[in-house]
Amino acid sequence: MRPTVVAVALLSVACVVARAEPPAPGPGPWIRVNQVGYLPDDPKVAVLSGPEPLAGTFRVGDFQADIGPDQGAWGPFAHNYRLDFSAVRGPGRFRVRFGEVESPEFAIGADAYASVPDALLGFMRLQRCGDNPAPGEPKCHLQDAIDVYTDEKVDLVGGWHDAADRLKHMITTSYCVAALRLVDDEGAQAEARHGAALVKKLHPRPDVIYVQIGDDRDHRPPATLWHDDRSDYGHGPGGPRSAWPATGKPEGPKYKNASTGKASLAGRCAAVMALMGDVETARSMYRLGLDNPGVAMSVPVAAPHYYGESTDWDDMEWAAVELYRATKEPKFLEDAVAHADRAGDNAWMGRDAHGHYEFFPYVNLAHWRLHELVGPEVQARLAGYYRTGLERIRERALKNPYRIGTPMVWCSTNDAIAFATQARLYEKMTGDDQFRGLAAESRDWILGRNPWGVSFVIGVPEGGVASRRPHHMFHRLANRLPVGGLVDGPVTKEINDSLKFSPFEDDPLAPFQSDFAVYHDEFADFSTNEPIIDGTVSLLLLLDVWHR
Repeated sequence: MRPTVVAVALLSVACVVARAEPPAPGPGPWIRVNQVGYLPDDPKVAVLSGPEPLAGTFRVGDFQADIGPDQGAWGPFAHNYRLDFSAVRGPGRFRVRFGEVESPEFAIGADAYASVPDALLGFMRLQRCGDNPAPGEPKCHLQDAIDVYTDEKVDLVGGWHDAADRLKHMITTSYCVAALRLVDDEGAQAEARHGAALVKKLHPRPDVIYVQIGDDRDHRPPATLWHDDRSDYGHGPGGPRSAWPATGKPEGPKYKNASTGKASLAGRCAAVMALMGDVETARSMYRLGLDNPGVAMSVPVAAPHYYGESTDWDDMEWAAVELYRATKEPKFLEDAVAHADRAGDNAWMGRDAHGHYEFFPYVNLAHWRLHELVGPEVQARLAGYYRTGLERIRERALKNPYRIGTPMVWCSTNDAIAFATQARLYEKMTGDDQFRGLAAESRDWILGRNPWGVSFVIGVPEGGVASRRPHHMFHRLANRLPVGGLVDGPVTKEINDSLKFSPFEDDPLAPFQSDFAVYHDEFADFSTNEPIIDGTVSLLLLLDVWHR
């Protein structure tokens, strides 16, 4: 297990980091690379993009090769070329060069990603609720919360703020705890313990589980840091926040979600508790899921937007798998297999679009956790469920030079990471490496090999071209960059155009916007540049899986 590097964590909070300004767009061409770098055995492909046809050789250190055939027009570029330098194994620091054009510097070596996990965990520590990363300031939200139906005071202090806002979604919190528990890192385990304390408190009675603490009343002015939240939930400005229990039916005082049950949340929380060794609570949550099939969604109050889910089968599978691992009771294994076959493959894979969090958490980790526990016949079915989704993504990815096959929806970085994670888990389950190259290309998309040439991880790599004006109050109000947070990432122009933003200065990334996708490294753009806890943890899990 990697030890936690405290110095890096403090730097992440203080946000005193070296970072590069995006280069002036100029006439092109541009070379896009993964700015963090590559492991020695990784596939390594840069993309050379520009407005005019090109020919000639490119160089990486002593290696050189022809730029190859024109891949055609795509996105904002009329001409694109794939520069394969997989033969370069390092170790060292490198740039890709074509004539007078060069890429940002990147690493090749076994330690290329050594500093990234600590940056991601630093962001999670910054997001803690019931705590405060601002030196000398009081802890936040120590009055969480008041049940909206009973007016009962419920202890729901803890967990993480979901994104730039201050409310807490248990849909994402429960996933983050479970995923962190699966990461082989001391810092990740500490963060899992922090989140698990809140997940346990969500279930104070056998028939109750809370889906949300606070709501979108949080979004009203004034904008503040965590500790100075003046939101009024009917108990005075800065008073206790609302605790929303999952009821199994559509909820919301004006706008309604589409909830149908409690099992999606209860199942995922049961998996958390089993992973953390609290079998008694896990059993109770699992029973709640069995008794209340269907999905629990976040609750809209001031606006009609909410986190949706489409199935509870993957969550109940995960609960049963982890309960079997914890107890070795055969009934849980039987249940896990039955839930797995109902869950099947991941329906979003291959689509042009999907609803907001409709298929969260985008990759069914329960199939992987179940695979080693069952016989060859079930193993083949589980692998087939993964492979079917991967094949649909591959069909889309091979049609463009950046090999991105996931949809440009809100929080699109989640989708790209989920594909890469599923591909790597499939390879570990089967030994079949046919998707490894595309998995690397999705990872590289996150870290700068995209049309904008920007890493979607705030401040990572240090000194690189990464998100530096995120939609986050610590950046806006305290001049502290929330290093390590993964931002939502690009969305289609149609989605972006449908939203209302505060005005921002001329867009330095304007030459790289297209109908296919838009990304703004601007505070105002909450659709593409807001950091999210679930995506950050998903990237941490992907990197952990990649290095196993």
